Amino acid sequence: MAVRGDEGVMDHRILVFTVHKAASLGVHEVLSRIAKKEKWPLYSPNLKTPNLVEPKEPGDAAFFEQLDGKTGLVGPIRMPVSLKDKAPDDKLVLHLRDPRDVLVSMFYSWSYSHPGVNEDYRAGLIERGLDDFVRRESARLKEKYALYVRDYLSLPGAVLLKYEDFVLDRPVWLKALLSACGVDPERRFYEKLAKDNPAAKLRKEDKFSHIRKAAPGDHEEKLESETIAMLNRDWKEILQALGYGAA
Repeated sequence: MAVRGDEGVMDHRILVFTVHKAASLGVHEVLSRIAKKEKWPLYSPNLKTPNLVEPKEPGDAAFFEQLDGKTGLVGPIRMPVSLKDKAPDDKLVLHLRDPRDVLVSMFYSWSYSHPGVNEDYRAGLIERGLDDFVRRESARLKEKYALYVRDYLSLPGAVLLKYEDFVLDRPVWLKALLSACGVDPERRFYEKLAKDNPAAKLRKEDKFSHIRKAAPGDHEEKLESETIAMLNRDWKEILQALGYGAA
């Protein structure tokens, strides 16, 4: 399967799926730079003029209708969709983060930094606290991860990337992505791109910032031991499937 034609036209789709609070905007920036370099179309909800509508609910069965007849880079898409209309040569890339850290990040985002959140809702979250939020939101997030593990990772050729590598070892993360895209990671442009990692420079936590704290393992520092035990128990199979050990 050729990736590029003589004029840099991709003859299939590479679909990148993720979740909220897994550096999706950072991933979008990398995809944008790859698409520009390779002269590939990019379909994303994060473009200045979005050309992709992100699904609202897990298992969305109509998502692929908007991609009919299109090829190129697609994503990042922050919700698992039904793959019944996936083309046989579509390449699936999953970029995921330890779900326990995702839940912690969600709380701080909705409570302090995410735009458009009702102030009364924010106040309620802060009053009830982090552990209450995590316990209440765990099942909803688990539904998304379960679909990714069951329907996506089981497919031949599916590629799993980790947020933790994106933050701590960008060259490893980028090499895996470029390999999935059929692009030579040794080219000078990509060697330079691999070194461009703003998250690695973040040292001080700021709960009012969109990028509050990039370092992994946040759940171990901020959650009560009982909440961590609950997550480790309820998420055991998914954590194992994704290579995240239980604390």
